[in-house]
Amino acid sequence: AHAFIANNTAVLQDIPPYVLAAGQPAAPRAVNVEGLKRRGFTEEQMRAIRQAFRVLYRSDLPLAQAREQIRKMAEAEPVLGIFATFLQESGRGLAR
Repeated sequence: AHAFIANNTAVLQDIPPYVLAAGQPAAPRAVNVEGLKRRGFTEEQMRAIRQAFRVLYRSDLPLAQAREQIRKMAEAEPVLGIFATFLQESGRGLAR
């Protein structure tokens, strides 16, 4: 949901919601902020999504710890619910 996959990107693993991915193979680059703005997300929601992105991709936490932290964040910020659920149910591995 709300992810953006760049042209000529080889997607070999799952790309989380809200993430912009590019490259060969696909690598997460940033939050799809422009797409979120177009869909009416508030600044507060986008801030929460950016924070979850930082936890997953910039914090150097092991995946299990990042999942748990994002799950806890989703309790306070409902927009992160699909992000947290996706991380728990990813089947092909997560692009990191």
